[in-house]
Amino acid sequence: MSGGAASALGRCHCGAVRFVARFPSRFVAHCHCESCRRAHGAAFVTWVGFQSQQVAITQGNDLLVAHESSPGTFRRFCRCCGTKLFFESSKWPGEVHVTLAAFEEPVDRAPQGHAFADEHVAWLPFAVPPD
Repeated sequence: MSGGAASALGRCHCGAVRFVARFPSRFVAHCHCESCRRAHGAAFVTWVGFQSQQVAITQGNDLLVAHESSPGTFRRFCRCCGTKLFFESSKWPGEVHVTLAAFEEPVDRAPQGHAFADEHVAWLPFAVPPD
């Protein structure tokens, strides 16, 4: 957690795309949905949610590529290294979700929960949290 910082910096793997996110975040949660798993090649993805105006690309905006993973849902990634950074969906207008792993500095809160826990992979030991 940030310990009172007003913002945190982040970047893609190669550093070509850099961003700053201003706090407070809306949430931090682990997503187990099939779409996130497949897009990231991971058992789950941890997202930090922000209002769109709280996140600014400070370098490499021209290097971001968008992939429409489902109707109205876009995942933006670095065209140089392929790092997935941002998620935007018409389901949550005015929000951008940023991968927690892309931050170089602590964010303002610890993960608070699990989204789509019922879709978790069988090969990861995980107890589905109660509703």
